[in-house]
Amino acid sequence: MNTQKILIALAGLVAGCVIGFFFATSVDRKELENLRAEVARARNASGAQPGESRGTNGSAPDAAAMPTEDEMRELIAKADASQNDVEYQRKVGQGIYMYALSTGKSTLIPEAVRLLKRAHEADPKNYETTVLIGNSLFALAQAADASKYSEARVYYNKALATKPEDTNVQTLRGMTYFFGQPSDPKRAIREYRRSLSLEPRHEMALQSLASALIATGAVEEAQKRIEELQAVNAASPALPNLRGQLAQAKNAAKEKE
Repeated sequence: MNTQKILIALAGLVAGCVIGFFFATSVDRKELENLRAEVARARNASGAQPGESRGTNGSAPDAAAMPTEDEMRELIAKADASQNDVEYQRKVGQGIYMYALSTGKSTLIPEAVRLLKRAHEADPKNYETTVLIGNSLFALAQAADASKYSEARVYYNKALATKPEDTNVQTLRGMTYFFGQPSDPKRAIREYRRSLSLEPRHEMALQSLASALIATGAVEEAQKRIEELQAVNAASPALPNLRGQLAQAKNAAKEKE
């Protein structure tokens, strides 16, 4: 199997884990409750009744239910009407980002990017906002527009200039090289090694490094990294796929001998 085919196969493997990785490492789940509360406030302010947008057969909505897309767009309109409220731009932008990840409604991600950029322009030193823009652009690149990987990297660079020890952001920066067009797995490998030098048991860095090593034909080290991932998390959903790709790479190498 040549490098391009391996990259295509591995892209599906890693991409399948990225959204879960984002949600687990970059998003405060408590913000989802804040988002639901904000939707409720907006609904009450407009005079809408819960049964008009929630529930079935006129029943009361479940308090833990996810907001509807229409309700999210109402929040976006409210943010646009309050552009001088920087914290509200950040809050709604983050909420839209989380909503898009948890529901798969990627068409809303550009709205998250737009609001977060507005907050960033007003407060460029806010680290959380800078990372959120990078993550939103990365998610947009995964969903629809690969050109956004390079833009996401711009914001990861800004974040790492402030906090170079942030291994999550460091790993994500590496992924922008791996998934970018054209892919640069060798540069990605350098980024992943940096993450692991700071945090040797970083699960996504190990997984990503193994993927990139397979793509470059470094199967022996890839095997070692897969074993390290196994030691960190034996239940990692990436393990079976990584082992399968490694076996294919080894077989391809033998055929060339």
